[in-house]
Amino acid sequence: MFSRDLRRAIKEKKDEFSHSTLSWALSNLRDYPWREPGRTSYEILIAEVLLKRTTATAAAHVYDAFIRRFPSIQTINSASEDQLASALSKVGLQRQRAKAIKALARHLTEKQGGNIPSDLDHLLGIPGLGEYSARAVLSFGFGIPVAVVDANVERILGRVFQNVLPQRPPGRLLQELASSLLPNESHRKHNLGLLDLGALICRYIDPLCPKCPLAPICDYYDRNKARLIKEEPGRHETAVGMKLRNVRKEKGIGLAKLAQLAKVSKLTIIRIESGKTSPRPETITKLATALGAPTEELTARHGE
Repeated sequence: MFSRDLRRAIKEKKDEFSHSTLSWALSNLRDYPWREPGRTSYEILIAEVLLKRTTATAAAHVYDAFIRRFPSIQTINSASEDQLASALSKVGLQRQRAKAIKALARHLTEKQGGNIPSDLDHLLGIPGLGEYSARAVLSFGFGIPVAVVDANVERILGRVFQNVLPQRPPGRLLQELASSLLPNESHRKHNLGLLDLGALICRYIDPLCPKCPLAPICDYYDRNKARLIKEEPGRHETAVGMKLRNVRKEKGIGLAKLAQLAKVSKLTIIRIESGKTSPRPETITKLATALGAPTEELTARHGE
């Protein structure tokens, strides 16, 4: 149940929230194979399983080949776990993923006749499928207008409506808030826009608030505007951070893994990637070695 102040804030901000998110999404959405038009509910479901505990870049390396080899629930149900694990070897945790996909296919075969249900309750009954993944299947696989909320979207909502939300708003409240902001049209692009806006701009550490399309209606930005503008990262530092992030994601290496390999703290890597820290040469050398990349790949300026 929304408080009176939250209801008022929703009414005041909803139109601009939706319009700004959709406008930003038109030219800024990330390109992944499962986001291509015409993807089926099965293909979206497989994407959600592959994306658990790995990066989107790593999942993209195996996604298309997996779909071609196993184009339906029936083909997965007929395959062995060894066959599934072999097809998932490049994404890591292949044994666990094979077991999860096998259990999912068995459930759908026994309970749903091999079909993927198009209602939330039945989707939540599938082993290993949570609120986020179930709603992603509905939105991106069936075109049903439901709000898709992950940690990135929760962060956006918590900041934009900071003045009228509890200090630690429960997930259920944020889900209801996201649902109230979902536009009647272009709801799929709206969901994708929020997912990417949270990942790229409204970041947990060092958010790029001056570049955010929601800044004019964001309570967090209004409270911290002077500091956030002053601390906006410099051009060369951002370039170094972007190179590091791009190389790391291309190789499918998470922050924690890179920190372990390079013996550099995870926070330091986050601050380098966000442009908040200008790394020392020895740190760049450690990171490049851990990534198996030439040092110059991380340090060369654009055009060199």
